Amino acid sequence: MNSKAVSTVIAAALIVAIALGLTSTAYIWGTPLIEKRQEASVTERVYNQFLQTNQNSLPKIIEDVANNRGVRSFTIGTNGAWVLNANEDSIEFTFTSKTSNVAANMQNPISLTPGVQCTGQQNSPSPAVGVLGQDSSSVVCVSATTVGDTFEIKYKIWFRELVDNPFSPTQKFKIDLEKDPTGLDRSSSKTIKITFGESVTSGTLITKKILILLI
Repeated sequence: MNSKAVSTVIAAALIVAIALGLTSTAYIWGTPLIEKRQEASVTERVYNQFLQTNQNSLPKIIEDVANNRGVRSFTIGTNGAWVLNANEDSIEFTFTSKTSNVAANMQNPISLTPGVQCTGQQNSPSPAVGVLGQDSSSVVCVSATTVGDTFEIKYKIWFRELVDNPFSPTQKFKIDLEKDPTGLDRSSSKTIKITFGESVTSGTLITKKILILLI
């Protein structure tokens, strides 16, 4: 084999080696970036599913069932854990992600509900009572905590009492979350079922009982 042929072979081998090296480098650096973008997309999707400006968000679906009765289902966009606390009329969802779109490791959860802070007892809404026709029954609080190289993100929906006049109320309204008799207090299922139970009037207070089915 003459020197020209040898040079051609060597040049071809170098080109292949360089191409493989570039491909390997692109894979090593590109894969984590792609995965992070995918997780960011999931994180944003879950955020929108709790945002009260979204009529298909969980707080709005529960309010819709309370106002219009019936049965509705809600499916979250990722794996995680649900906890229903009927005593405080709250439901929360926790999941992990490599990205967070809210500030992490804050002293108190961040409120997604205008005019409300998550600074009450056990990070409950403050003020604890809203105004009928002005405020929403639901208050959404979100927190993010770093756990190693990931974030543990928790959304919690509280339901508070609404009154027509904070100083001298003559009409009150409350959404009361209750565990469906066939369901659980905790679940890792993606789908939950929301059912209208009954409307109870006691004095000036109207309470809409909502059954939450976790399976």
